[in-house]
Amino acid sequence: MWLKVEGFVDLVRGWWNGYHFVGSRSYVLACKLKVLKGDLKHWNKHAFGDVVFKKKYLQSELLDLDLREGMQTLSPADSARRVEIKTDIEYLASLEEISWRQKSKALYLKEGDNNIEFFHRLANSHRRINTMRGVEVEGFLYEDEFAIQDQVVGFYKSLYQEIEPWRPIDGLEFANLDEANWIALKREFEKEEIIAALREAKGDEAPV
Repeated sequence: MWLKVEGFVDLVRGWWNGYHFVGSRSYVLACKLKVLKGDLKHWNKHAFGDVVFKKKYLQSELLDLDLREGMQTLSPADSARRVEIKTDIEYLASLEEISWRQKSKALYLKEGDNNIEFFHRLANSHRRINTMRGVEVEGFLYEDEFAIQDQVVGFYKSLYQEIEPWRPIDGLEFANLDEANWIALKREFEKEEIIAALREAKGDEAPV
């Protein structure tokens, strides 16, 4: 949604280059990301506000102009305003759609397997939207499914083969698992657990 705003990338670049912290690279990166998050939240509130409210307000104004046109000829200024309103409504509608897509993904992560039927339809929608038609590598376009897979796998293989010493993480705090949780994650599933989960599954629904 933010990328639809003209000048957004330059705005973020200016913020990023204006942050100055002292420490290891990992510490500086974490600090800059934290400040950037705050700037983005503040900017989002003032740049977008309530998209739904703005859209409804413009729709009401557009309706008034349509009713006025039914009784008399609109002035050139009113006609120009109506064109402007329609453009703004279309823009806000696209932002609203993007916002709902983002919220639906966040909701999926939060709600897990609840309301499976809805989330299956949602996943199918995301799959259609996220379909990769091709990938360009060094000026050559790969469109065959297996060729695309090879290029993607090759990219990440080379990406994670970087030879670097362990980067310092001084000054950064990370959440840790206690011993009980660590053991629970490492243990193998018991046969009874697997059978119980399979029995709870119904069709394309996940176990509760």
